[in-house]
Amino acid sequence: MLQKAIPHLIALGIFFALCAAFFFPQLEGKMPQQGDIIQYRGMSQEVREYKEQTGETSLWTNAMFGGMPTYQINTVSEGNSLKVLDNIGTLGMKPPIGRFFLAMAGFYLLMVVLGANPWLAVIGAIAFGLTTNNLILFEAGHETKVKSISYLPIVTVGLLMAFRKRYLLGGILFATGLGLNIMANHVQMTYYFALTLLIFGVAELVYNIRRNRMPHFAKAAGVLIAGGLLALGAAASNLWITYEYSKDTMRGEPILETTGDASSSSETEGLAWDYAMQWSNGAIDLFASYIPGVAGGGSQEAIGDDSAIAQDLRRKGARLPANFKAPLYWGDLPFTSGPIYFGSIVFFLFLMGLFLVKGPVKWWIGLGTLLTMLLSMGNNLEGFNRLFFDYFPLYNKFRTPNSILSVTAFLVPVLGFLTLHKIINQKVTKEDAMRSLKIGGGIAAAIALFFALLGPSFFDFNSAGDARLEQSGFDLGAVRADRQSLMQGDAFRTLILVLLSGGLLWAYLQEKVKLNILLLGLGVLITFDHWTVGRRYVDEDLFVTERQYFAGLAPRPVDEQILQDTDPHYRVYDASINTFNSSKASYYHKTIGGYHAAKLQRAQDLIDRHLSQGNQKVLDMLNTKYFIIGQPGQEQVQQNPNALGNAWLISNFQTVNSANAEIDALTDFDPATTAVVHQDFQEYIAGLSPSGAGQIKLTSYAPNKLTYEATVQGDQFAVFSEVWYGPDKGWQAYIDGQPVEHIRVNYILRGLKIPAGQHEITFEFSPASFDRGVMVSRIFSSLILLGLIGYVGYSGYQFYQNPPANPAPQQPGTKQTKPTATSTQRKKKKK
Repeated sequence: MLQKAIPHLIALGIFFALCAAFFFPQLEGKMPQQGDIIQYRGMSQEVREYKEQTGETSLWTNAMFGGMPTYQINTVSEGNSLKVLDNIGTLGMKPPIGRFFLAMAGFYLLMVVLGANPWLAVIGAIAFGLTTNNLILFEAGHETKVKSISYLPIVTVGLLMAFRKRYLLGGILFATGLGLNIMANHVQMTYYFALTLLIFGVAELVYNIRRNRMPHFAKAAGVLIAGGLLALGAAASNLWITYEYSKDTMRGEPILETTGDASSSSETEGLAWDYAMQWSNGAIDLFASYIPGVAGGGSQEAIGDDSAIAQDLRRKGARLPANFKAPLYWGDLPFTSGPIYFGSIVFFLFLMGLFLVKGPVKWWIGLGTLLTMLLSMGNNLEGFNRLFFDYFPLYNKFRTPNSILSVTAFLVPVLGFLTLHKIINQKVTKEDAMRSLKIGGGIAAAIALFFALLGPSFFDFNSAGDARLEQSGFDLGAVRADRQSLMQGDAFRTLILVLLSGGLLWAYLQEKVKLNILLLGLGVLITFDHWTVGRRYVDEDLFVTERQYFAGLAPRPVDEQILQDTDPHYRVYDASINTFNSSKASYYHKTIGGYHAAKLQRAQDLIDRHLSQGNQKVLDMLNTKYFIIGQPGQEQVQQNPNALGNAWLISNFQTVNSANAEIDALTDFDPATTAVVHQDFQEYIAGLSPSGAGQIKLTSYAPNKLTYEATVQGDQFAVFSEVWYGPDKGWQAYIDGQPVEHIRVNYILRGLKIPAGQHEITFEFSPASFDRGVMVSRIFSSLILLGLIGYVGYSGYQFYQNPPANPAPQQPGTKQTKPTATSTQRKKKKK
């Protein structure tokens, strides 16, 4: 048994060594500077500090947009026992080493289960792990997306095992992989992968109908459905509250009524088409998955000293750093860190597989790849994509269609290395293998030759942002020359890799080289391909010391000035940054702005109709005590003397009949004396005639619990400068410890009736849906774990009780048949 495990242990060692070498600065204690992680640190700082101080997890933060749930800021995984498997799979190491190791190990498992040679599985795992898609996502800080993708191989293992009549094992592995995938909290990737599984299901259905095997199909589908339900249940603590929250976000139904076509996500259910389709691939971007530099690589692409741009800038007197990067990208995306490059050799093998591999898996991957590529084009293929956006359930909840290629980047190597497995293990005839080699190689070589020889005459190499480049001092002629040079250079690079790998395969099929030479050669070529292209976008420069990392988050003089205020709760409007697309200020302050792709719909409505218009009354009612103005490096602080504080008593109600009237009423009203109340809450204020006599003040603050002291003469009504999220979605008001109702006022704030006298008022955020979800997660994730442990334990016991017999020793003088020789070939040799 130990002898059989040695190749697998060596494989894991290779994966760890490669990850450690590629991300060596992590072992030196350095940290990656990732754009989205910097944003995350700003939006999550308040609740992270709160947990460090109290040990309690807050599900609400006031750091952004006046306040919002943290469900899609910090991943909620309470109750989900599958976390232990994630820790084991990553060896307990932080990203990137732990995460990329797990991705490689998962793909290796998939190939071994398919019956592939362990060394072939190693090569496939390296190709999948080091695809530029994963590297660029990591560089940008999209770690939940990388985490989600890393578990796709395990989901696929379970899927295939179930349809290979290993029902129990398939169901358990499918539940485990999908449970971990959903736990990663990037539902968009799970959804996109599920779209391709619909193709797989249809392909298997047709396959089994033709062979009269419907009972088998029903069993396999049944265990997978059961596994899927277990996976969903395991993630209930997150999914339940996220589903509840989604209805109130800019991705849910609009609150305001509009006429005509929707112009923003606030005016339509789901996202607005133009907003959702901003990152749509063009045709040239798709070819970058095969030739990395065909569309210019990245928006900041490294260039050499002899490049046209470098020479032009030096002539102008510029002193360029050693690793100077230039804006070479000219595709259809607004900007990009780099191409989603599958690998030249891997894509070549994929093309071979389309003509060689038979059965449902080929149709799943082939049609799945075609579908995801077409969907990634978004508004550049509007007729096709409108069908999905307008009619396919949940599709319009997601944006950036080019990100669907993250799924394609998994599918392509699966078919590519399945093709090699079929050839090596004699699952196909030599004639069929040679035919696929000629067709796949011919197509691959023709594409590379087209861009290498004819590409410069077919494209103008212009970008929509070139006017800005010219204003910045770039010579557009030099920019176009370097774009053309990169296209041709990488096209020839791709052609050479295809010819070398194709030549190795041809030599193997002709019995001119042995299997070990084939695998060694392909391993070296594929590792070289992925490593060198990956290094263009993730290198040692991404990593900095901890001191350098946090220097970017150091407080500005204006931050330090504001932080001298001992008031526990006020808000800041930072106009010196992109207010509603940056969470930088939220690292130190509770802000009116921030950055989040799924903010509350009411917050977005307020931004669109009032805050972006500078409505001072609305800023006052949000307790905006400080404004930061000026350019970066020259910021100044202005205090707002009219900020209304944490809570105040009003004397008038203005009742309105619709949400539109409610938000429009904020244009011209006095928030200090008047509360705008929707007719839905008219019964709550019926008979109440407040005078505003008394006082109310905040006495204790926590993100999820605010306590006030109120002394009022007669029954009064208080407005709180806190964001309404309800009804019955977590915020509960208490007066003297007794739960009471509260209502929405001023479109986005909270209001409460207060009886005469002195009272303690508390608002506490404790969603019942979260508690129920945690209980469900604990039950379902435990079932998955118990099933997995039970199966492994039983299999181990069976192996111990009935060890496999050792194969009989080979008789001396007996020659082994070469693995690639077919029966036809052997007959010819005898003649």
